[in-house]
Amino acid sequence: MADFCDAVTGYADLVLDRCRPTDAPTLLLADGLDLDTGKPLEWSGHTTTNLACQQNFLRTLDALSVVTGNDAYRSTADTWITESIARIQDPVSGLFYWGGHTSYDLLADKPILGNHEMKCVYPYYEALYRAAPEAIDRFIEANWHAHIWDWQTLLFNRHGEYEPWEQKWDADFQGGVVPIVENRALSFVNTGSDLILCGAMLHKLSGSESTLRWAMNLLSRYEDIRHADTGLAGYQFNHRDPCRVRASLKPPYDVRDDVNEVTVVTNNVIKVRYARAAVTFLNTYEALGPEAGQPLLDLVTRDLIALATHCYDPQTHAFYPSVNDGTRLSPDDANDGVGYCPPNKLTPLPAGGLLFLSYARAYRLTGKDTFVETALSLAEGMGWPDLIVPKDHEGNITEPDPHGWVNRGQNDVCALFGLLDLFDATEESQVLESAQTLAGQLIERYSVDGWFASHARSGPANIDTALPLGLLHLAAAEEGDRSQLPAFFANNTYFDPKIVIRKRAQAS
Repeated sequence: MADFCDAVTGYADLVLDRCRPTDAPTLLLADGLDLDTGKPLEWSGHTTTNLACQQNFLRTLDALSVVTGNDAYRSTADTWITESIARIQDPVSGLFYWGGHTSYDLLADKPILGNHEMKCVYPYYEALYRAAPEAIDRFIEANWHAHIWDWQTLLFNRHGEYEPWEQKWDADFQGGVVPIVENRALSFVNTGSDLILCGAMLHKLSGSESTLRWAMNLLSRYEDIRHADTGLAGYQFNHRDPCRVRASLKPPYDVRDDVNEVTVVTNNVIKVRYARAAVTFLNTYEALGPEAGQPLLDLVTRDLIALATHCYDPQTHAFYPSVNDGTRLSPDDANDGVGYCPPNKLTPLPAGGLLFLSYARAYRLTGKDTFVETALSLAEGMGWPDLIVPKDHEGNITEPDPHGWVNRGQNDVCALFGLLDLFDATEESQVLESAQTLAGQLIERYSVDGWFASHARSGPANIDTALPLGLLHLAAAEEGDRSQLPAFFANNTYFDPKIVIRKRAQAS
């Protein structure tokens, strides 16, 4: 335990020291470092500080205080977040200057303005609300009102503008037939899951019934597109006409009316709906409890059973893209360079930490055999052929311990969290040993002079790596209880400045 905590403590101290330039007018943190120069990351002359890209570090500071008993890290986090929110909240809309297309300049102390976009960000709302409850309450309301276009159907767009809005919580949700044909809206589940999370969390944190009701209404839209026979469901509940998917597919799919953006389960759909969003919904279920959160668990349960049944091949340890009726698709079914569904979206998705975590966490919460069977099959595909050793009826190991933790290049913090979930569910010592060994490999691969690199050992390294949080969860698991640590979300944060560039070009 001490080694893991020491490594994370050293990393946290480095971030707080090196990502807060001495000439900055605020306590905000730069998004990362250039490992080659040791200087904060820049974009186009700006030192960016995007709080949406720093949530894992916030969780790490909270977890450090829990594991070490040192409240200084949590106190530091609260001070940092309080000042950050005061700087980045737009006074007109209540939205934050953060996310995919907007950021903030740490040195100039002003926004880098594009539009508001959150796709699988999954902020740490408990800590944000602790530091600035009124601001977070306002942000969550603004987030919904800036993105929802039609409250009767909950059609929305992933892009929101920093503009005034009118209160709509009392609108009448009607649902209605899906898929909706609408050529401008983009009801992607990556943004939808962020809306659902913040609405549900405001209920947990403040007791808001309105935001919970609308979160569940939006969840029902992703339930409504489920295929009646297979249970498979796609990425969104609206699509465009002419159809961008059919335009990219070869016969017979190019003329099938039931093939569209709503019904095709590509490898990206699998990674987002069935993994990133699924883990988020499971975490939200745990946060809310069964009484309020059951629809979240039910949706994920149906999703993962359908995916394992119709898209997973245990022989190849891979998930195969398909139409939602279960018809599998391959790269040969698509035309390269045409439409919305190119061949690379139809390649099989091999076993990896992301889906392993999804099934392991679902097993921990439901105990369903399908989930542990799929998780163990994925583990075998990742290089752990005997993760759980068979035992006889008296609990004795019936074969020599093979130490099936051998890792074949799957250095993914999601795999570490998946192992911890599987250990929580099974209490198998070998699973914990696998997590310990994997953690050692990850430290060796990603540690650079005390810093945890986000991917490569040189060049840009952001502070949103989840490995420090994973190491603290492992340390807590070794002590017997990690329930008090912030939950891990399989987030996917980034800053893509294309909207900023476009607005600047228009202004000139």
